[in-house]
Order: sequence, then structure tokens, then C-alpha cells
Amino acid sequence: MGVFTYRLDLLLCLFLFLHKGISVYSQGDNLAPHFNVPAQNETAVAGRTAILTCTIQSLGDHKVAWMDPKLKLLTIADQRIIQDTRISVERPFTQNWNLHIRQVRLNDSGEYQCQINTKPVKSTKVLLIVQEPPAIIRTSGSQTVREWETVSLWCTVTGVPFPTVTWYRKNKHEHQKATEVVGADGEGLKIHNISRYCQDEYECVADNGIETMAKAKMAVTVEFAPEVSLFTTKLSQSQGKETILDCSISASPHAYSVWRYKGMDIQQSAKYGISVYNDDRYTKTLSLRIGSLTEEDFGRYKCVAENKHGSDEDSILLHELKELRQEVVTTTTTTTTRSPLKPVNSNEYFERDKHVYPTRYWNRMTPDHNKDNVAETAQASRTSSAHAHNAYTLLCTVSLLSVVLLR
Repeated sequence: MGVFTYRLDLLLCLFLFLHKGISVYSQGDNLAPHFNVPAQNETAVAGRTAILTCTIQSLGDHKVAWMDPKLKLLTIADQRIIQDTRISVERPFTQNWNLHIRQVRLNDSGEYQCQINTKPVKSTKVLLIVQEPPAIIRTSGSQTVREWETVSLWCTVTGVPFPTVTWYRKNKHEHQKATEVVGADGEGLKIHNISRYCQDEYECVADNGIETMAKAKMAVTVEFAPEVSLFTTKLSQSQGKETILDCSISASPHAYSVWRYKGMDIQQSAKYGISVYNDDRYTKTLSLRIGSLTEEDFGRYKCVAENKHGSDEDSILLHELKELRQEVVTTTTTTTTRSPLKPVNSNEYFERDKHVYPTRYWNRMTPDHNKDNVAETAQASRTSSAHAHNAYTLLCTVSLLSVVLLR
């Protein structure tokens, strides 16, 4: 009976509040109630508490009520009349009739009314804006593709306001390069004709300015058939010595690689030493050491690499280096000593082969063919530095000797 009476009183109070605009209490206060402070819109982050303020002066015996955006009555005075326990009226001061909504949700957004049951009813409106931090709810995930294919990365995001999505390449294989922005803003990133150099870790970052950004990483692995290359196609070595054959193999993934000789795979042994060196993320060097070469070891060696996308090979010819014996030729030099030249009169001439020339001026009046040789040597001296200078000196010495013998 008591519960029924309480509900009846509550309904009567609500009826008088909404339809008559009069107080159910005495009108002892002659001052008309009014809103003391203009209402301010409230922005809250989803999951937190939204506080909608309402300050009233000279309320007297009037009542205060809150209504939601659908004009549904939420509270009368400081009593909640709906079952939503997130809602309450808090009064830090006597003039305050603040509506608290805990764990506020996106669907709580809208225009709320704080009303006074005067006649006519006075009300003020408060706009509640609920914002939501960015979140990534789905992604394309990491992908493995073949070189020259098209890759589509995507991430589905939520948030209020709707987040801006930016894509980054992490450059995790390039330690000297920092993270860089790639593509245009949006939930999708498409890479056409992807090459092995685009293999990396990509990151989708959603940001709407609310709290922290949402991030998701996706790795892209690019695979391709092996590519085999040799540093040379021919190599020489002598019997009894050792040699090393190097083969560069680029592949993704690396699966099977071997050196072959005469159709047989070469295995690690006392005769053969096989080593693998990592050059970069795609390339390895397959090194073959052959010890104590014999005649049977000379021939064509093949470097072969295979993976699920294909195979490749290249070959090198190892042939015997035969040392050439050098013959030593001994040259005997005979020195002829002659008596010094005697001074001669400038009018005295010597005749030989019909060429006549003054011996005192041999260095200035040599035959034409000797002058040509000297001129050519002088020109070479100007253009060939020290080597030409030595040649010129030798030629001058030979010319001097010729003149001496003519005497």
C-alpha cells in the first residue's frame, strides 16, 4: 500500500510539473526563479563521466527536472525516476542541479533540458557531445606476395570524430632511415608492382585528437625466384695449390643452393670446404674452397639455386695455370777505347757516303734524318714527362757515339 501511495504521489507531482507549471509546494518566495549562469555545452569522452551543469537562483518551492534528448523525464528534484543507475543529480552547492552521467556512451549524445516548473515552464538546454578515442577493429594483417604483384593493406577504424588514418613505412631494414609516411590518408594502402625493396613493416595510425592514437603493424614479405651471379667466368690456378670459387645468390626465400661439378653435387669434405656468408637480407655468397688441385679438378663448375618460385644457375671454368720458364740471355758488352779527338780547323771536312758535315758542330749540324729524330724526341719529352726525358737522353747518347765513330 505504501509503494502504491508513493507512486501515486510521484505521478501527481509529475503531472503538475509538466502540465500546470505550478509548484506542489507553497509559494512562499516572491522572487521568480531563474537560471543564474548560462548553460554550457559539455564534451565528454566515452567511458568517462559527463557533467551537465544547471545553476538556479531563487528557486523557492519550485522543482527542477532533467529531460533527455527524447524528452524523457530523467529526474525530479534530486530524485532519479528511471532505472539507469548511471544517472544522478549532484548538488555541490545549493544553487547547483548538475546532472551526472557515468560511463557515458555515444548514444547519450544530444540536447538535454534543465527545467523549472514555473508557469510557463522555464528551461535551459545543454548539448552533450560524446567523443570516442580512435580504435582499430580489423586489419588486413601481414601478407606474403610475389615480386611485381599488387599489395592491398587496410585497417578498419572507429572513433568520434572519425579518425584520420596515416600509413607509415618503418624502414626496419634500413637503419640509417627513419620511419616515413607513405601513400595518402585513408583506411587502405595499395602498393602496385611491389619489388623486393618494398619489403618492410607498415603501420596504420588512426588519430582524431582524442587521447592516444591507435596503431596496427602489418609486415609485407616479398618473394622471388633465385638469381645467381658469379664474380668471374674463368679462373686459373696451378696444380698442387688451392682455389676458392664464390657465387652470389639472391632469393626469397632461400631454399636450396649447391656447387656442382660434372653433374654431381659437391659435399663438405677434406677436399672441399663450403661456406655461406650473408651479404644482405636477400643475398648470400656460397663459397667453395678446393684444396690441393689435381688434373681431375680442372673443368666447369656450376652454382645452382632453387626455391618454390624457380631456379637459376651460372658456371665458371677452372683451368690449369702452367708456369712458363724464363730463358736468361747473357749479353757481352765490348768497350772500345779511342784516343781523344784532335781539334780541327773549321774548314777541314770528312767525307762519308757523300754526306759532308763539320765535326766541330755535330750537335748543331747533323744530317736531316738525325735532326728529325732529335726533334721527335724533344716533342715526346714535353708530353711524356720523365719517361720521355730518359728516351731523349738515350737518343742523344747514340747520336754522339755515331759522330765519334765517324771521326
